[in-house]
Amino acid sequence: MDIKERLKDIGERAKRIILSPKTEWEAIEAEPIAAVDLYRNYILYLAAVPAIANFLGGWLFGFSRGDNVVHYTLFGGLMRAALQYGLALPLLYGVALVISRLAPSFEGKTDDLRALKLVAYSYTPIWLAEVFGLVPGLRWLDVLGVYAIYLFYVGVSRLMRSKEEYSDVYTAAALVTGIVAAFLHGAIVHMLVPTPTV
Repeated sequence: MDIKERLKDIGERAKRIILSPKTEWEAIEAEPIAAVDLYRNYILYLAAVPAIANFLGGWLFGFSRGDNVVHYTLFGGLMRAALQYGLALPLLYGVALVISRLAPSFEGKTDDLRALKLVAYSYTPIWLAEVFGLVPGLRWLDVLGVYAIYLFYVGVSRLMRSKEEYSDVYTAAALVTGIVAAFLHGAIVHMLVPTPTV
């Protein structure tokens, strides 16, 4: 499969999971796919969106620091983007492992691959919403990524085979896990490649 076809497939899957999550989760559950293929055919592409958008936005347009606007240098911005991207990939798998281990608490079954599917496809709106980071006046629209919570909620009982009545609590536990992972991700990136100062 060439890159053009792969991007088309990714776009179609992203559209279906966002617009018709119930039927798409059924299709996802039935798909035989290995973790490496899920990374190679979906995660590697969409997880790059935040890093690229933040790099271009910070380098071209800058961001506010008090009353001033500061910009990344080309090298500093590229280093930060590479680190942001590189850390996101294992952290995503870490979130999936936690969600998998939580499954028995909600009368579900531990399954790392199904948890990775659940997390990866649920993260779709988070990754795509980061495109708004390119334009300074639209950066607040990344709040649209919260739709990921609904996607997770719709898919969690099917993918993790948990009781439907526990979906809200399971989703809340996953949300806390995701927030901790995002905080850890941001802290490491900032520690290793600090944002520019005025």
